[in-house]
Amino acid sequence: SLVTMATMAVGAPGVSSPLLSPEELENREREAVDAYCRKHDIKGLVEDLVSRYLLDRPKDMSPHEYFAQQLRLEMLAGDEAHLVEAATKVPGYALRQLFEATKRITSEIVPKETIRVIIEESRKVLNCDRISLFIYDKRIEMLVLNASNLEHPIRVRPGQGIAGKVFNSKQIVNITDCYKDARFDQSFDKETGYVTQHLLAFPIVDFEGKCLGVIQAINKNAGGQGFGPADEILLSNLAEHVSVAVHNAEFYRAAIVTSERANALLQMMQSLTHDLGPQSLVLSVATHASTLVRADRCSVFLVDERTQELISIASDSGMEIRIPKSQGIAGECAGENKLIVIDDAYEDARFNPEYDEKTGYRTHSIIAVPVRKPPTKDKACAVIQMINKQEFDDEIGRFDDEDVQVLETYAMFVATQLAQSSLLKPANSKAQNLNARQGLEGVAAICEE
Repeated sequence: SLVTMATMAVGAPGVSSPLLSPEELENREREAVDAYCRKHDIKGLVEDLVSRYLLDRPKDMSPHEYFAQQLRLEMLAGDEAHLVEAATKVPGYALRQLFEATKRITSEIVPKETIRVIIEESRKVLNCDRISLFIYDKRIEMLVLNASNLEHPIRVRPGQGIAGKVFNSKQIVNITDCYKDARFDQSFDKETGYVTQHLLAFPIVDFEGKCLGVIQAINKNAGGQGFGPADEILLSNLAEHVSVAVHNAEFYRAAIVTSERANALLQMMQSLTHDLGPQSLVLSVATHASTLVRADRCSVFLVDERTQELISIASDSGMEIRIPKSQGIAGECAGENKLIVIDDAYEDARFNPEYDEKTGYRTHSIIAVPVRKPPTKDKACAVIQMINKQEFDDEIGRFDDEDVQVLETYAMFVATQLAQSSLLKPANSKAQNLNARQGLEGVAAICEE
């Protein structure tokens, strides 16, 4: 390969001329190699590498690994000279571990599996007790913490704790004695009995300079002296590959969500075009809404203009619910024919916590979408209300713009079917009124089953 590079570097005059004999061609190539070696001082470079190796005599590194490391340091010396001295302390076995870890990390695209592999491989490379991975979720504007000692992720606000500060500042934090550092919050240790001694936190920054999260190593296993310069270099390299893996996993998640919602919309369109009775129609609307947008609970309220009431069927008990049209969040949505999105129910004066107090349930996020009656769409004929958005980690989130867009599109398809239903048509006779009433009771029976 060196001959090829040298020949290309000097123009390879012998290659273009078919008149040269093999001996002449060989001489030309030898001259090209000599010229290339003199120009780049290859002899001096080799002598220097061999001299360094004989002086250092590293026990845990082969000559090939040592030469590769030294050449890498030469490349770093220009822009990152402050890392050169520290990088020489990275042992060969750690470099091999880093190489294998980055291959595994960047090969995953499924979000949960990606997080698991990042934590597992990082713990091996850094030889520490625990790894915490904070990924920023822009939909909820929170850092979602996944850790090797946690069964379920928890959430941290940007700026909160050491990880939150690293996220905002994009600056590394290396603490050798956490209990002597004012930035360290001891409450978790006091609660669990765990003792955090050393901590190394590094921002995960993508190629555009945007911080995606924080990776944090806790308690170095070897020696008890904390994380050194070599660990910082290893974590720096890991963080670069983690940013790629996080991006890939997010693209995969978005693609899966888009695909699932598209399939759900197609199934919804097929089912709602069938001639469904009152029982099946109400149940179908609620079922498909829950498929399109994951939420803990979903209710469909039908507007009864005669009685000025909202009628629904409780999905958990199957019982009919009637409330005044002017009452509650669903009532405001129907009465004013407007979309309502609430991130924190207890921070909203319109929310009535009475039901939560009776049952022990905790309402967090709410979305209420009006189903506008065609063709004028100036009135709502129903309301689709969903409570407590469920994220992919099974934690409770808030309804975002994508959820709003999907549900509003869904509501347009639902409106046509509900407008034709006997549940919403004016009752001109006792028999028709009785049939609509029996329809709702039928829904209750289906829900109970």
